[in-house]
Amino acid sequence: MKKLRLGEFERNSLVVFAITMIANVLSYLYQIVMGNVLTPADYGTVNTLLSLSVVVGVPSGIISALTATYTAKYHAHGETFAIAAFMHGMLRVAAVLAVIVFVAGALLSRPIAHVLQIDDPHYVTVVMVLVASNCLGPVFSSTLQGVKRFIPYSMNSVLSFAFRLLLGVIFVWLGRGIPGALAALILAACLTMLYCLFKSRDLFFAPVKENLALDRTEIRRYFVSTFWFQMFLLLMANGDVLLIKTFATDPAEVGIYSSGSVIGKISLYLANAIVPVLLPMVAERQSTGHDTRQLLKRAMLWGGGVAMLCAVGMNVVGRPLIGLLFGERYLAAIDLLLPISFYVVPVACLTILINYLMPLGRSGFFAVSMTAGYLLIFVLVSRFHHTVAQMLYIMGGGLLLVLAANLIYIALAPQKEKATV
Repeated sequence: MKKLRLGEFERNSLVVFAITMIANVLSYLYQIVMGNVLTPADYGTVNTLLSLSVVVGVPSGIISALTATYTAKYHAHGETFAIAAFMHGMLRVAAVLAVIVFVAGALLSRPIAHVLQIDDPHYVTVVMVLVASNCLGPVFSSTLQGVKRFIPYSMNSVLSFAFRLLLGVIFVWLGRGIPGALAALILAACLTMLYCLFKSRDLFFAPVKENLALDRTEIRRYFVSTFWFQMFLLLMANGDVLLIKTFATDPAEVGIYSSGSVIGKISLYLANAIVPVLLPMVAERQSTGHDTRQLLKRAMLWGGGVAMLCAVGMNVVGRPLIGLLFGERYLAAIDLLLPISFYVVPVACLTILINYLMPLGRSGFFAVSMTAGYLLIFVLVSRFHHTVAQMLYIMGGGLLLVLAANLIYIALAPQKEKATV
């Protein structure tokens, strides 16, 4: 294996960053258009359902992390036949998980709708179709990430948001409302999965050795470890909407918050542009016995720095943008920009940390600290939820404590850089 060249992390990050910015623009166009063509209450419901699909989709996150990590390790040793075998196995696992998630979600659609104050439980059932389809897609998209084909991997996000925007606009303008928006999400997921299959076809259809023995014990151990990472990663990125929807007294408040988060979370999206590069590079270096700590330092420097700088900038330029992009109905979101930023910065840093720890399989302390942090957040929010801003400050403060605890633990804990494959 060729030694990591100086600046490879930064060069790959810049490539992903440039393409990701296109995806982010399309994502923001989607949010702006939906915010204008739907009522604030319906817009809030759509964002709640979208967040629900991500949080319930923990299996898809696990499949994504497993696929990216192990294909990166096989790629580091030139084992294309192992990549093909792993993809075939993961596709079977993903299909089983997709069925389980859909059935469980459909059976629980009524209590979920009740908790989230969603009038029609059928919306939740439809979202489970989206979750099921999202279980299959990472087998192909994350393989592209693992073998460091970052351009087609990043184009996956561009196409996903482009299809969401185009189909969502068409369906909503045809009078389909919330069902139309959900149908657009499902079709976009299926179309982008086909694109990633096409781009990874040489790997997926490569010859497979009949007697190839994958280390299933190690894969199962990593699966369990990754579960905790993905659950908390998805909770951080989307749990804010679900928590606010649960405790908000007015359904329109969620729509107003969603418009503010479109501006306030720009810093999160910019910082996370380096994440697709970080995970496979950590996995590759760890599989060959190299030190990974410098990658974490560089990722925190770039990602954390970008998140803080953008948070400041968004509070300056975000105020006029909300009125310009969403109109007078959403002007109340201006007062939420500062608490949103207070929440987003620790989320960005913890996301980077998760994608560093995942390929190393170090979930113990992180899972315990995040569980304690979220219990604290839920207890406090259940008692103090008079305003959306109050809930955001509680969530941000709790995550800052978790971040500090984990950084201290990593600094004091001995490093273990042994290969796991």
